[in-house]
Amino acid sequence: MQQDFVKLIDEAQGLNSKLFSLIRFELMANLAVFGDDGITYRELKATLKLSDGVLYSNLQTLATMGYANISTVKYENKDLQLFKITPEGLNEWKNVRSWLCKFLNCK
Repeated sequence: MQQDFVKLIDEAQGLNSKLFSLIRFELMANLAVFGDDGITYRELKATLKLSDGVLYSNLQTLATMGYANISTVKYENKDLQLFKITPEGLNEWKNVRSWLCKFLNCK
């Protein structure tokens, strides 16, 4: 058991610590679900019920890290921000989910 825990901690060293926040987990989970279709800022805000400041700053951080792409789309003559997970972001999200499952002893 102790060796398993040590191995688990060693594996954590390979994860990006900037991704470890509940808000970023929620954002990455949503981005992963919507994949190549992406999700608008408005949809994320309604789903996660976050303030504009918190949502915007965390999305910008994910984009800076290379985990999300931001583009603008027209919908009903309005410009909307669209967020998509990048291949790097999806890979890191899978790594984090796998590690969390081991840490929480998921089956």
